[in-house]
Amino acid sequence: MTSIDQPRSPGSVTSSLAAAAEDHALVSVPAAERRSGFQLALSPVSVATALVIFAIAGFTVTLAGFAWGLAAGVAVAVFGFALGKLLGDMAYRTGLSGTVTSRFFGFGQRGSAVGSVVFAVMILGFLAVESALLYEGTLLMFEWDDTWASKIGVYGVLTLLWIGLAIFGLKLALRAGAAMIVVTLLVTAYMIVQIYVVDGASMSAVFEFEGVVPGGGWTKFETAVSVMGATAGTIALVTADFARYARTPKDVTVLAAAGPLVQNIVMVVLGSLVVVGGMPEVVEYLMARDAGLSPEAAAGAGSDLVMGNTGAFFVIFAGWAGFITIYAAQAKAQAINAYSGSLTLVNLVDSLFGKKPGRAVMVVVGNIIALVMIAAGILDEFNTYLTYLGAMTLAMAGVMIADYYVVRRASVAGSHRVERWNWAGVITLVAAAVVGIWLMEAEIVTLGFLVSFVVALVGYPLLRSAMPEGTATGFVDEADALAEAF
Repeated sequence: MTSIDQPRSPGSVTSSLAAAAEDHALVSVPAAERRSGFQLALSPVSVATALVIFAIAGFTVTLAGFAWGLAAGVAVAVFGFALGKLLGDMAYRTGLSGTVTSRFFGFGQRGSAVGSVVFAVMILGFLAVESALLYEGTLLMFEWDDTWASKIGVYGVLTLLWIGLAIFGLKLALRAGAAMIVVTLLVTAYMIVQIYVVDGASMSAVFEFEGVVPGGGWTKFETAVSVMGATAGTIALVTADFARYARTPKDVTVLAAAGPLVQNIVMVVLGSLVVVGGMPEVVEYLMARDAGLSPEAAAGAGSDLVMGNTGAFFVIFAGWAGFITIYAAQAKAQAINAYSGSLTLVNLVDSLFGKKPGRAVMVVVGNIIALVMIAAGILDEFNTYLTYLGAMTLAMAGVMIADYYVVRRASVAGSHRVERWNWAGVITLVAAAVVGIWLMEAEIVTLGFLVSFVVALVGYPLLRSAMPEGTATGFVDEADALAEAF
């Protein structure tokens, strides 16, 4: 039996495809498979350089302007790093994925299903949006119509690709991740040269751009944070999924810093340079393709491309190189989205029904759920979807952090005593998320998802003191709890 305080001792590592597919979905990662922080950092950086992040960055600056968009990016990066470090240290010590760790710190065995649903909806939502963005870019590249044949063909190929990569090709995707990140940045640099050197756009105009949202600095800053901030919980939970592979706490620090830095600072700069500076040419392109399109309508359609068809910027400015790049860049990000989604679905089924579904099966299920989300029109409502789910993921992170660092004082002593339901955690999660969503829906507080985090962080220790261990629940058999996880 292995202690939770240290990673498991090195053991034999099978190379079978079945074992590779399972990837320690419900058990602690052995010491032999631990990696350095710089190796692990490729995972969140791959996610952070995906099309949807490019879209969020460009959309943020379009709304709030460059200066306030970058200021918000720095603030969100610091917040995201703190969350990633706190959750990552927990995952490092347990060797478990974020949702399985929540059984021990926050929600109990069956209660972790609630957190699993929250994270699954968020990460599979990203899987769906990324596929939808690729689909739109593919239609533009080949000048195809949006027909059922196009949908079945493109989405069918994409889904099979994500399933294959998440089951058997994750290590390949991560190994190629560094090269794909470099290629993505090089093509983005080429687009910037095309916009500012060849086409003669003014870079200073981008840096001085004040955004389309009226009002003063705080209004613009708040708007920018409302777009970017909701992703902080998602990147932190993804970080936790990979922090279980870290060798030391320092590796966790490197891993936790990488994603937020690239996502909220580097991508804000690159996204603004391409989107704001390239918008006039996008408008001209749309007018040339549709002779009946007025300049006003083309400008409106160009703005829609920021969130609705981000790949169009790559296709318009970089042609085939841009088209190939968005597919290569998405492959690494989608492999991770499908991987993290499958981990949380495995925990969901196991925690509720005591069944241990294969991770490969859950990869397929996760991709089917993503297709349903696409059919429901997630791309059109992504900004609203993101903020509401942000309230849920941040409430989940708040409960876990409060339980581990405040209630347990960063001690794992007694963590083998696992409740079936930690009702204090479940109630706090639901209440904190509802408060944040209601504040945003009623337009009382724009940053309601941050309120959810604070409510969870402060409210859980208070509720836990009133509902101590064992309140209205039983405990998982100690031997089973340790055998399954550690």
